[in-house]
Amino acid sequence: MSPRDFSGHGTHVASTIAGGEVQGVSYAGLATGMARGGAPRARLAIYKVLWGPNTAASDASILAAIDDAIHDGVDVLSLSLGGGAGHEFPGTLHAVLRGISVIFSAGNDGPAPQTVTNVMPWVTTVAASTMDRAFPTFISLGNKEKLVGQSLYYNSTLNSDDFKELVHAGSCTEEWLASSNVTGKIVLCYAPREAPSMLPRVELPRTINRTVSAGAKGLIFAQYNMNSLDSLTACKAGMPCIVVDYEIAQKIASYWENTENPIVKVSPTMTVVGDGVLSPRVASFSSRGPSPLYPGILKPDITTPGVSILAAVRGSYVLFSGTSMACPHVSAVTALLKSIHPDWSPAMIKSAIVTTGMHNVYMQSSSS
Repeated sequence: MSPRDFSGHGTHVASTIAGGEVQGVSYAGLATGMARGGAPRARLAIYKVLWGPNTAASDASILAAIDDAIHDGVDVLSLSLGGGAGHEFPGTLHAVLRGISVIFSAGNDGPAPQTVTNVMPWVTTVAASTMDRAFPTFISLGNKEKLVGQSLYYNSTLNSDDFKELVHAGSCTEEWLASSNVTGKIVLCYAPREAPSMLPRVELPRTINRTVSAGAKGLIFAQYNMNSLDSLTACKAGMPCIVVDYEIAQKIASYWENTENPIVKVSPTMTVVGDGVLSPRVASFSSRGPSPLYPGILKPDITTPGVSILAAVRGSYVLFSGTSMACPHVSAVTALLKSIHPDWSPAMIKSAIVTTGMHNVYMQSSSS
C-alpha cells in the first residue's frame, strides 16, 4: 500500500496546479515550451485514495481523505475523481461549510447527455475543452493528394520518399487482421456504420495493439472526434499512428478503392499554436448535463483546457487528456483568488470564476 503515484495521474494533476517553472519541456519534441503550474507558489498536500490501476476509490477512503484535509487546514480541495451520475461523495459539504473550495472533474462519458458526475450544488464541476494547440500530421497519397490528421508521431529519420502499401481493413477486427497480410503496410481502420456503438477512447488502444501484433508499419484510425490523442502513445516510436475524421478517412478509402496499387506516406508530426487552431471547443469525451440528480441546477459549471495537457509524470512530461486534467486548472485559479481575497467564501469564489472569462481571471490574479 505505497503512497507513491504509480500511474502518473496524480503527479500530472498536482504539477498542473502548482508545478514550478521548467524551461524547454516537451513530449519528444512536441508541444515545446515552458511548463508551469497555475499557482506555482501554492503548497500541496496529497491524499491518496486510489490503490490500483483498475480499482475505484471507496467512499470510506475519500471521506477519510477529506476529513484529514479539513483537519490539516487546506484551502482548496482538487478532486480529479469520477463518480456515478447519481452519486455524491461524502464529506464535501462539511469541507465547504468550513470555507474550503471543492473542485471536481465532470467525468469522461460524453458526448452522451446526462452523464455529468460530481454534481453537488456546493462544489465546482469542471468540463474539459480544447486549446489553441494541435499536432497536425501530413498524409501523402500516391496520387499526390495531401491530407491532414493528428498524431504524436515524432520519428524524423524516415526517408522523404518512404511510401508504404495502403490497406483498408474496415473495423480492423482481430479476425480480419489475422487472415490478411498487413506486414509492413499502413492500415486504414474506417467503419462509419459502427460509430454509434464505438467509443474512440476505448477502441483506439485496442486497434493499436491489434495492428502492431499483426506486423503493420502504420495505422490511420478514423473516429468521429479527434480530441484525445493519449492512446497514441501505445504506438512504437518508429510506427506512425494517426487519427483522422470521417471526411478525411472517406477520401483515403476512395483513393484505395480506385487505385490498383495504393500507397501512402506519413510525415512526422508538427506542433501548431495560435489562430490556425479552432478552439476552445468542449471535448467530445467530456460528460454532458443535465444532471439526473439535480436537474434544476446547471452542471458542469465551467470548462477549462483538458485536451493534450503536458505535465509531469515521474521524471518526464506526458500529454494526458480528460476532465481530470481540466479540474486542476480551476483549482489553481481558485487558489490564486483565495490568496487575494481570503475573506471570500467558496460560493463567492465559484461565482467569480463561472461568471468571468478564465483568461481574465488568470491575468488579473497573476498581476495582482
